[in-house]
Amino acid sequence: MKLVELVTRYVAFKQSMGMRYKSEAIALKSFCKAMGDIDIEEVIPGAVEAFLSRTGHITGFLHQKYIILNNFYRFALSRGYIDSCPLPKIVPKRPEPMKPYIYTTEELCRLIAAVDRLEPPISPLQATTFCTIVFTLFGTGLRISEALSLTIADVKIENSLIIVRNSKFFKSRLVPIGPRLTDHLEAYLESVYKV
Repeated sequence: MKLVELVTRYVAFKQSMGMRYKSEAIALKSFCKAMGDIDIEEVIPGAVEAFLSRTGHITGFLHQKYIILNNFYRFALSRGYIDSCPLPKIVPKRPEPMKPYIYTTEELCRLIAAVDRLEPPISPLQATTFCTIVFTLFGTGLRISEALSLTIADVKIENSLIIVRNSKFFKSRLVPIGPRLTDHLEAYLESVYKV
């Protein structure tokens, strides 16, 4: 059986159990592309190891890819598509997780000052948009992906709330915002509609 065909079956199997399985499907598709148009039995350990350590240094993503591939190969082994797993037996130790950094007020002011210098003629709102993103992140504690996916409909100025939709674990939540951030967001929305 072709690797691509088995990956397609595996992803369909996972999604049939109610899992979204989107990022994992992307990683498996990338694996298939790296291996080429071959049968599942033709995948060799050296090629798998090269795929896993493509960047040359150990990252948390390497471990995530390893886990995805390990689950896929357990599926293939349990259904008799292969006799042995080509994954490396020894996985490098996971690097220390990133420690969060909390900006001081002075550092935030310097960051905003640097953002204010962004005034490209093609996009006059770029500096204002970046400044608004920084203020929103600082004032709410949202994840960067959550802040970037906000729409105008998600900002409820009159209630001083932001609606974060389908965030981590696919849940939505209400995030209260302070008066200064509310004023800034209101000014940003007005500047967007003027342009």
